[in-house]
Amino acid sequence: MFFQQQKRFDFDDDRSMADDEYKCLTSLSKEQFSDLIDHVSSSDMRHSSNRSVRTAVAILLCKLRLGLSNRLLGILFQIPNKRTVARSIESARKVLMDRFVPYNVSFNHVSRNEIIRQHTSSFAQKLFADDQPDSAISVVDGTYLYIQVKRYWSCFIFLLFSQIEIAKQ
Repeated sequence: MFFQQQKRFDFDDDRSMADDEYKCLTSLSKEQFSDLIDHVSSSDMRHSSNRSVRTAVAILLCKLRLGLSNRLLGILFQIPNKRTVARSIESARKVLMDRFVPYNVSFNHVSRNEIIRQHTSSFAQKLFADDQPDSAISVVDGTYLYIQVKRYWSCFIFLLFSQIEIAKQ
């Protein structure tokens, strides 16, 4: 009886949800989601009574975007228990790592020459590479990189900055 009612989030039926609902839940539009599924649909991931490939990928994307617990995802996707949700997430992760990431996200998906030709501006070449045309430029930002600091050092840094502020006055 629980599974015979209409699903809250039915990613198997394109007409059941609007484009903005796709974006809210997965951060992808309907078209982008379908394109992603086209990349992984030829995988060995099997359909089950609880989920399809589309649903498993949707559960993974919802988990990544919203940070919901497996139990809550099970309620939203009408999956009976959190272990089944965890297996769906793991299956979707594996298929994306095998079929999508190597060709679209990793370092191997683009050549060095392509980076130089298509992703390096003349301003960046002048600023970072002394105007040498064959230099690939990479900028790494660690703004949100969490580094655990011992309590002693955090007190020391606080005192140091407070002394700097006093010296400025």
